[in-house]
Amino acid sequence: MLSESEIVAAAVVLTREVGLDNLSMRALARELDTAPMTIYNYVPSKDALQELVMNQILSEIRVPEHDEGTWEERLRQVLRDSRRAFADHPGISAKLASSGSAEATRLAEGFLSILRDGGFGPEAAVLSFVTFYTFMTGQIDLDAMAKAVVSRSPTATLEGVTDSTPFSRDDLFEFGFDVVVEGLKIKLSDQ
Repeated sequence: MLSESEIVAAAVVLTREVGLDNLSMRALARELDTAPMTIYNYVPSKDALQELVMNQILSEIRVPEHDEGTWEERLRQVLRDSRRAFADHPGISAKLASSGSAEATRLAEGFLSILRDGGFGPEAAVLSFVTFYTFMTGQIDLDAMAKAVVSRSPTATLEGVTDSTPFSRDDLFEFGFDVVVEGLKIKLSDQ
């Protein structure tokens, strides 16, 4: 007899392999060696399954507490952990903006709380959140594209441009984070 937690665990593993968009009840049923209708006894639809998967993956991203570093260190940690989770589970970051899942809400509220701890007012915190979200999802897309591109002109890709430097994808992420933080400090101090 299956349980919802076993179904979600198998769906998380399958999402890592095929991506959230390609997660289907049939593929999950094959993975669990059961009939698709059995899955429907526990999860009513593909959308519901995707939300359960998202909540499971996002629940593993911890928002550091107030005493665990400066607001910048705490944001950096959340973004690093998020990037790792999103890279391991393709399609998750694209669904965040429209999901409304409990765990997505928890992360957004935690992120905004860290920004407020950094002295950002409500409007500035929202602008900063959107900027960081855009930066992070853009980085995740670039990471995915770099993996997918195999035989193109070396200068036609980000990988081709950065191959001649000693920077890893993580180094590029950290540099981008620093630039965004410093830019936001300057831009928002004018308001």
